[in-house]
Amino acid sequence: MKQVIKKRVLGRRIVLVLASRPSSRGPSAVALTLAGAAAGATGYLVHRVGRRSGVTNEEMNAVLPGDELVTQPMWGSTRAITIDAPVEEVWPWIVQMGFPTHRAGWYTPYVLDRLTFGIRERSAEQLRPELQELNVGDRVPDSADWSVYFTVAEVDAPYALVLHSTRHLIKPFRTIDFSWAFVLRECEGAKTRLFIRARARYTPSWARPFAALVLGPGDFVNASGMLRGIKRRAEGRPAASSPGGQFGSKTRVPAVSE
Repeated sequence: MKQVIKKRVLGRRIVLVLASRPSSRGPSAVALTLAGAAAGATGYLVHRVGRRSGVTNEEMNAVLPGDELVTQPMWGSTRAITIDAPVEEVWPWIVQMGFPTHRAGWYTPYVLDRLTFGIRERSAEQLRPELQELNVGDRVPDSADWSVYFTVAEVDAPYALVLHSTRHLIKPFRTIDFSWAFVLRECEGAKTRLFIRARARYTPSWARPFAALVLGPGDFVNASGMLRGIKRRAEGRPAASSPGGQFGSKTRVPAVSE
């Protein structure tokens, strides 16, 4: 469609011919294809990081202690890190974990704890001898008032600690059956492969999108922070908040003897 406009500029007659592009009634096929591909890639990435990080396919599919507690999980994740310390020096950091007002904390970054959960106490930077023993049936607090807690389901020092909970309810979940396993494997060179595996069944079933889009990515952030925090402490590296470390030298803290 063309539009002809006649004007006089400085005494001269100017003819302008304007051609308009045909109006588009919707996005093109190319745009739709690109949008679909982007959405698919984003969905795959969210699904993947929500269920695994730092593990090989073999590690992801391996049977680990605690799997029998939640045999048909509706959501689960497996994450791992390699620590430059033997299992005997990593285990003491694992066994003393728990809500920081009562135990040594979960070793997640303080900023994350403060912003997401309102926790003011920091995770311990030292081994605590009074927290070095757990037995099956013991409760591990995950709140200041003990309203949320884990029950110890399995202890195999220094190789596995399995926690179980039906108390970790967040909307829209009405019930939850949740297992949380910390598994240590010996590696060459006196190193440790540390796994964290979470498995959960819940009601109602229509909460699956929440588990995929919120619970999974949240677990990625939280568990990844835990793994890095445990690794730093077990390797004897100081906190990065100040030059030279806030809590002393880089000397590795030895395991607490029985």
